[in-house]
Amino acid sequence: MPSPAEQLVAEVARLFPSYLEDPVNRNNSGGCAALVVIDADGALHGRLFGEDKARMRRYHGIATRKAAQVWATGYATERFEQLVFSGSLDEKQFGLERPDFIGWKGGIPLQAADGRRLAAGFSGFPGVKDVEIVERAAAAVPGLAVRRD
Repeated sequence: MPSPAEQLVAEVARLFPSYLEDPVNRNNSGGCAALVVIDADGALHGRLFGEDKARMRRYHGIATRKAAQVWATGYATERFEQLVFSGSLDEKQFGLERPDFIGWKGGIPLQAADGRRLAAGFSGFPGVKDVEIVERAAAAVPGLAVRRD
């Protein structure tokens, strides 16, 4: 049986072509994107989409930073920055400094049915669509849910 992380990657891959039908997504991404998932054991899972290796490499770097920030903090990207800048959280407790913040949407905290936490990062589309594709994929994976703070 594939792990929740593996199932998430497969579901995002299934959804990806339908997201390219939207001209905004297609133009923003050039047909490329990246997904990175860090599971509860620290194993990395993911997928690169497209054919432009330079663009895919750039999106992979961003997706990795998004997933790593969520993994370290437990908060969605952009939400974490809002909490820090409002004075509600101290970033130092997570080992982060402000120049390291990703700042963009697309880093999503997830939780498996057994309570184990995962962190996903997607990059390639506008931020709200980066989040949407991962949340839709997570909803299709039995026992996997988006964590909300």
